Amino acid sequence: MTAHRTATGTPAWITWPIRMVALIVVFPFRLLWELGVLVNRFVLVPVGRALGWLLRTFLLAPLLWLLRQVLQWVLLPVWHALRWVVAALVAGIAWVLRMLVRFLLRPVARAVAWVLTPVLRVIYNWVLAPLGHAVAWLLLALHRRVLAPLGQAVVRALRASYRWILVPIASAIVWASRVIYRCLLRPIGLAIRFLWRYTFGLLFRGIAATGRRVRDEILRPAGDVVRAALGLRR
Repeated sequence: MTAHRTATGTPAWITWPIRMVALIVVFPFRLLWELGVLVNRFVLVPVGRALGWLLRTFLLAPLLWLLRQVLQWVLLPVWHALRWVVAALVAGIAWVLRMLVRFLLRPVARAVAWVLTPVLRVIYNWVLAPLGHAVAWLLLALHRRVLAPLGQAVVRALRASYRWILVPIASAIVWASRVIYRCLLRPIGLAIRFLWRYTFGLLFRGIAATGRRVRDEILRPAGDVVRAALGLRR
């Protein structure tokens, strides 16, 4: 017996359970989705637009109008009034300062200068100038009578020390060095050279000549004989 097949060729025992599951599970969700779309299109969107219009018309527009009125009739006049008050205060303070300088500080300064100028002139002419001249005269006298002679004496002492002490000492050292070299060091060097040449030099040269003779006349022939006896090639 063959099972019934649908128009697409799928067996009915497979397609019918799938359709039942789709009808039971998927179809309600599809209906809810379509219902949500309809509610959104015909209920929520018009209600939202109406609420937006109500908010703009009865809340935002009055608030903006109120803010403009407050800014125009309250804040701006207050700002202009404050600016005028500050400008008036600055102008008043400047005028007071000018009046103080013109009618108080300048006359006081002129009076102080009128009083102090003769006093300062007298102090300068009778105290500071003589004191300055006295100090300058003392410094000049100190330079002429003390510092200049002292400096000249120091220079003369240094010259005399160089001429009569340092130069003789240096000359004596040079002469003593020459004498020590000529009379002591050079003879000692010549004696050492003579002893080396005619004692140790002769001894070392004799030992070297003896060694060369022993090598050439004894060791080398003996080595040749040994190599010949052993059959070794040189």
